[in-house]
Amino acid sequence: MGSCCPKRKENVDKVFNVTSRRVRERTQLLLQQFQKENYEALKRSGTEEEYTEKQQLLQEIQSLAEEDKEQKEKAQQKDKDEHSAKLIRKRAMEALTPVKISNDGEGVTVTPSKITKIKGNASIMSYIKEKCDVEKDIKMAEVNLRKEELKLERERFEMEREERKQKIENDKQQLLLMELINCKKNLK
Repeated sequence: MGSCCPKRKENVDKVFNVTSRRVRERTQLLLQQFQKENYEALKRSGTEEEYTEKQQLLQEIQSLAEEDKEQKEKAQQKDKDEHSAKLIRKRAMEALTPVKISNDGEGVTVTPSKITKIKGNASIMSYIKEKCDVEKDIKMAEVNLRKEELKLERERFEMEREERKQKIENDKQQLLLMELINCKKNLK
């Protein structure tokens, strides 16, 4: 029996000229027609029983194709994420850019200094220390700037306060003069 099956396969292959490419193309055509809900074209390709069986098989093939597509997309996304993570790690280990801070008269300026390669724990520790120092300098510059802003605000407030006092004093004097003028008029 085992020897007759290969002969049958050869006979079927000769009669129908079946190749994997033709099977794949025919399946894709049937799937496209199924997806377009072109049931009439499917009905023409066989009897009603074959049609329902074909419909079920095509639904199954379609769901398998969708699952395969989703798995490929997930694999691509995973590869992309891994590649991105690898690049980030590589850049972090290759070079880190420390910054220099200058506090000139106009404000705080942060400029990148030379790029240093990290080699070993000592370099990492020195980089962390330098980074902390830079952050500390930035904070100090921000604090000093805030102090100057508060000082200017206080001076402005004091000036406004003095102006208000002066205005009140002027108003009092004006009222006093008005009263004196009224008293003088009443005396006449």
